Amino acid sequence: MSESREHISIERISKLKLVLILTASYFVAEIVGSLVTNSLALLADAGHMLTDVGGLALSLLAIHYTRRKATPQRTYGFYRIEILVSLANSVALILLSIYIFYEGYRHIFQSPEISSIPMTVIGGFGLIINLAGMRILGGHSHSEHHDHHEEENLNIKGARLEVLSDMIGAIGVIVTGIIIFTTKFYLADAIFSIGLALFILPRTWSLMKKSINILMEGVPSNIDYEEVKNTILQIKGVTGIFDLHIWTITSGMDALSAHVVILDQTKSQIILKEIESILENKFKIIRSTIQLETYHD
Repeated sequence: MSESREHISIERISKLKLVLILTASYFVAEIVGSLVTNSLALLADAGHMLTDVGGLALSLLAIHYTRRKATPQRTYGFYRIEILVSLANSVALILLSIYIFYEGYRHIFQSPEISSIPMTVIGGFGLIINLAGMRILGGHSHSEHHDHHEEENLNIKGARLEVLSDMIGAIGVIVTGIIIFTTKFYLADAIFSIGLALFILPRTWSLMKKSINILMEGVPSNIDYEEVKNTILQIKGVTGIFDLHIWTITSGMDALSAHVVILDQTKSQIILKEIESILENKFKIIRSTIQLETYHD
């Protein structure tokens, strides 16, 4: 059974790697194409592609590093690498979006001549690559529906959404190229670019805020601190709680530590199991460290 799981895992990683190579190659083609054709739309879509290249890379990191054992120097393992990469990706995209806004504003008043045919061809190349990516990620095996594969399924699902959004961007480039070729309306390039930058920014800003919150060990946005505290206090035998900390190790992996005051030490194991059960079932917190106390000032 374990060999079968490992085979499925390797198959998933191979799929993600192949799609990442295809997506990254199109990203490079768009960067080169934007320089050759003077198209800001290609540069803007390259920025959009960068979010998705980053997303695919993070999916691979998530699968790879969850299998690496913790060390005495890195007791939580290497989970935070995913968050650091995510933050770096976000900062790069915000800077790129600002540059696209600036260039788009300039192009509105002084539109350069754009080579629409190469631009449309590059967009068509991107559409083919994204269709291939969707096909690669589209297959499901029966065993993928088991609970122990849920995390990897989510990574594959996330990668499929990234590729789908790339496809929309490629179609936008093709349509813009056709408009410029048929009407010589060069302003379409700036309009599409600014629109794409506006689409990228909210996603990027949200991702950056989440990454910073994780690195600052803030309470996860999906968990109510006061609700957790009050739920523990309502357990029979618990008389107090202090030094309650809730944080995220990496996306989808929350942790908690707390000192819980109880009166009857003979029931300590029963109370501890009840706390852990509530944390896991109600709040999806599976990593918890509870210190039981008999007194607190």
